[in-house]
Amino acid sequence: MANVLQELLAAGLIDKLEGSDERFKKMTQAADGLAKEFRSSPALLIPAILTALGGDIATDDPLIEMAETALLAEWETLQSVHTDKPIQIYRALLLTACAAVAQERNAAILWLTATDMLQFSQLGREKSAVFKLISLFGDATEQQDISLFAPSTKTARKSTDLPKLDFKEVTFAEVDRNALFGEIGTATGPTNLQNVQYIPGKTHNRYWANQNPQHWGEDFANVMKDVLGDRFDGLGEACADELNGICEALVTAFKAQSQGLQSSISLAQSVSTREQVRLDALWWYESMYSASAKMSYREMDPLAAAILMPLDLISIMPSVTPSSVAYLLSEAVARLPNAGFENVLTLKDVLARVASLRQVIPDSRMEGFNPPTRAGRLSLRDIVRLALEDPSASASDLLHRARVPEDATISLPLLARALLRQEQAIRLAEVTK
Repeated sequence: MANVLQELLAAGLIDKLEGSDERFKKMTQAADGLAKEFRSSPALLIPAILTALGGDIATDDPLIEMAETALLAEWETLQSVHTDKPIQIYRALLLTACAAVAQERNAAILWLTATDMLQFSQLGREKSAVFKLISLFGDATEQQDISLFAPSTKTARKSTDLPKLDFKEVTFAEVDRNALFGEIGTATGPTNLQNVQYIPGKTHNRYWANQNPQHWGEDFANVMKDVLGDRFDGLGEACADELNGICEALVTAFKAQSQGLQSSISLAQSVSTREQVRLDALWWYESMYSASAKMSYREMDPLAAAILMPLDLISIMPSVTPSSVAYLLSEAVARLPNAGFENVLTLKDVLARVASLRQVIPDSRMEGFNPPTRAGRLSLRDIVRLALEDPSASASDLLHRARVPEDATISLPLLARALLRQEQAIRLAEVTK
């Protein structure tokens, strides 16, 4: 985490540090506090990275205020040093916290949200460091794709070795016949032939058999029950020890076998999923057919198709897909009439036209394509969704909320790619709640 903060410091995003290690330490601690919040609530990563990328972000942005709260908790005299709200420091803290939690799905959420917003973010001296960081998020996401869809050859070919069952020969100690003789003797009478107790101090039969058979039998039974009971208990314990050893060995072996079987099943499912993703994506690309709209994308307004195509594609894909899927989408959109990469439109015009396309997008796709409910900077996906929701929404206002210049341009293939990625990020964040 400190390395990211150091890079942003070197890039000039942090000022008035004046060589103070103590101030830098407070910032590191504040970023650590933000990272803990992001780990517990991954949905915060989306507004966090959008805000961090905004060079002209609003001072009352919710994530800026969250970063301010985190830093004030560590640096109570902050406002005496920074009389104006240090927005750039707060952006640095957000970027650092995002980097700290950029593992597995979190990395995918960050990259999918950020990568298509970079061209619209007004970055300054920190541009190189920010681009490098987003690239690292992308690398982590791609590695996740590899683990999900492309198991290594070594893993696929390696057999599972089960633990060998080391069953030793079951043996029991020989019975001490002398001891057993004495124990039985205590049940037969008060003394032995030498007129001494069989086992000194141990309870003996108080009678001789010829004196009072009834009383003798009572004592005999009482003494013998303990003699036999102790012997049987010892034999049972010895058997139990042997059986427990066998059971433990079996449990270990069966557990290893179960894990090996589960690993094989997971590997087979991973290979199957990878091939199914390719097959489904290729079939969708070649057919150019919308299962939700029950018509060809070529029969639609190209802008409507560019919005619907990523939603249709998401519905047949797993939550995390290889990066190539987004590029396959953009190539599919480019096959539409007058929708190639070279046909550039202003985002302002795109948003103005989107409002009239609501009826074209099937309700089944709109149900999962939820409008944003948060304040702060919005993504391209968010402003397109709001334009669909409210025909009276001002394109200029939507662009302002996304911190995108009014003269910004984009092609339909790139718009569709951004919608796909940013919608995937939202759905991933919902899964991790």
